[in-house]
Amino acid sequence: MALKLPAKITNRIAQSVLQWSSVIPRHRQGVNLREAQNMLILYTEENEAKFKLVRDIAQFVKKEFGVKHVMRLAYVDKDSKQIPAWHMRKLEGDFFCKSDLNWFGKPVRNVGAIVNEPYDVLIHFDPDQSVPLDFVVMNSKSKLKVSNHSKWRTKDYDILLPVAKGDTWKQRNHRIIQFLAESPLS
Repeated sequence: MALKLPAKITNRIAQSVLQWSSVIPRHRQGVNLREAQNMLILYTEENEAKFKLVRDIAQFVKKEFGVKHVMRLAYVDKDSKQIPAWHMRKLEGDFFCKSDLNWFGKPVRNVGAIVNEPYDVLIHFDPDQSVPLDFVVMNSKSKLKVSNHSKWRTKDYDILLPVAKGDTWKQRNHRIIQFLAESPLS
């Protein structure tokens, strides 16, 4: 019978692994959204409303800025048998769950191809909320990694935007899109 460690201990181990892991080599390049060909959006799945909101953001980016491919990757904090019916693997939307993690929370299934794809832009909508997503950011080969302020693994990001007091989730992430659209990054 396998010994199951409490979540608090495994989370602390994962944060230590993240803290002491070196930065993964990748080709860094500033990219304006109007010039980006592909993009990866990471977020923590909480409910159907958030799923639809992220899907709408991805469609807006494609339509407004001409980004051809906007991939959405969610971490669902449930076992694979408990995944909601509305959350299915699609062409530009995927997820991974607890069943895809090793014993301390590092993704070992269903993220390899996404992590190795050199996306022009990676946007992490929920920094510090999910250790598994922090591992994805760490290992990603994306050229530009952007998020709101993060306490963990700031060395993985190229741009961290400060959070204004009283901002909602939607306002913070709209600011990222706006910044990338208006910045002369290329």
